[in-house]
Formats: sequence, C-alpha cells, structure tokens
Amino acid sequence: MAPPTLIRTALPGEPELQSFARAAAQLLIERQSRAPGARAVTRRAGVGLQHFDHRDYAPGDEVRHIDWRQTARQRRPIVRRFESESVSDWTLLLDASSSMAAHGGTKWRAAVCVAAAMSYALLQLGHRVGVQAFGARVLAECPRGRGQQHYAAIARQLAALQPAHAGERSELGVCTRRLHGAASVFAISDFLADDEMRRDLSALLQRCGALHVLQLSDGAETHLRLAGDFDLVDVETGARMPTHAGQHANTLAAGERGAMTSRLRSFCARSGVAFTDWDIAQPWQHALLGHLVQARTNC
Repeated sequence: MAPPTLIRTALPGEPELQSFARAAAQLLIERQSRAPGARAVTRRAGVGLQHFDHRDYAPGDEVRHIDWRQTARQRRPIVRRFESESVSDWTLLLDASSSMAAHGGTKWRAAVCVAAAMSYALLQLGHRVGVQAFGARVLAECPRGRGQQHYAAIARQLAALQPAHAGERSELGVCTRRLHGAASVFAISDFLADDEMRRDLSALLQRCGALHVLQLSDGAETHLRLAGDFDLVDVETGARMPTHAGQHANTLAAGERGAMTSRLRSFCARSGVAFTDWDIAQPWQHALLGHLVQARTNC
C-alpha cells in the first residue's frame, strides 16, 4: 500500500486576511459578556497616552491618528492605535485528529484557513491570541501573544501541522487544563467523537467566559461511491464495521450525521455557546462572518 500523501495547506493570502479583518472588526472590538471568574484584559487610555501599535486605516478612523511615516513606507493608510480599546485573551482549539485528514484533508485545510483568519483579525484589534492543536493529546501549541508579529509565529505553526491519517483520536478535553483563564475560546472541529464532545465542551465552559464552536461538515463523509459489501474502518480507533454500500446506506449515514449535529446544536443553545455548522463547500469568509454576527446577536 502506498504511504498516505502529505496534506499541503495554503494559508489565506494577505489581501484575503485584511479584507476579512476589516469586515469582522466591529464584531470583535467589544468583548462579549463574561462568566463570573473569567479573566480578561482591559486597557483604557485617553488621548496622549502610550502608543500601542499600528493597523490599516478603516472608514471612520480619525485623520489625526494617521501615521504618515508608516503610510509612506507601506504605501497605504496606516493609523496609530493607542491603549484605549478593550482587549481580551483568545485561544483557538484546532482539531488535528485523523478524521480531519479524511478525503484528502479537505476539512483540515478548511480548519487551518479559519484559524489563520481568526488569529489575524483578532491580533489586528489588539487581542492576545494563542492556538492549540489537539488529538488524543495537545499536539502543538503557540502560546498567547499580541501584535502582528505574533501572527507570523501562528502562521508558521499552522503551515507545519499535519494530522495523522490514522490512529489519532479526538479528545478536546486535553486542552482544558492549558487554558489558564482565556476569556474566549474558539473550537474548530468536525465533532465526530463520542457524545459530539459535549462533555469536553462543558468542561471548557468552566474555564472561559465565552465559547465558540465551529463544526466542519463535508458531504463526502456520508456518500460512498462504491456498492456492495465491505468493511468501514474508523480512522481514529481502527474499529471495523461491516457495511452494505448503496443509496440506502448513504441516506442512513446522512441522517445519523444530521442527528449528531442536531444534538450538538441543542447542547450549545442550552449552554449559551455560539454554534455554527459549516458546510466546507461554502466560502470560509461567509461562514466566519455569519458566525460572528450570530454570536453578537445572541450575546
């Protein structure tokens, strides 16, 4: 048997990231309400206090905050940002289990794009951002940091990550003890695990102020092109299940996948968790912006 091919992941380009960051800015500037005991960082300052960093000019920014020297260097309008904006700590949890590598790694590539875009947009606004990739254990971690230079570290880690093609289970709970008081957590996964990770999500809720869940769905997961009798193999556990493939089996698989999503959606609604089921055939920009709008509306 030929060895599995590497999943080559291309991060969104700078123009895509900047466009998304501008569109998402008003949805991410203000913190969402926090649960008692959750830690957030709030820094406020008036005119004339310490300069924080720079960001691209956005409609509505005051002309007096334009840094003309940086504008000339970058050849685009750049404004100074001061420590007057409320910022918080975010941790992105990225599922790197074997189910994310299935079907050529389409879900993995989609998840990496989302993680990169969220990191970039949050860092533009001054939030501290960290990333953890998990399987049965924490496989990689980029500690929380601030500023656009920190995005380079996150991008390098995302580009280097590769989910195992077999044998790596999904255990979201392993991330819990490493959160250290993150105000907001954004979990990105297909949630194809026992009880759809609801137990682990409950544990995360005890350690953060706001929890976001983005479930990735791929139509190929529930469609078998072959017909006849053969064994299906769980890529995470190696368990085998005899199957008679055909249209009836595809219908049953789609129904079970839909039921799993429904259970997860209901849990999130009861628990105050922002939830989106994203069909990765749709553009990631639309999925993320839709999620953030919904989260702000329900906040």
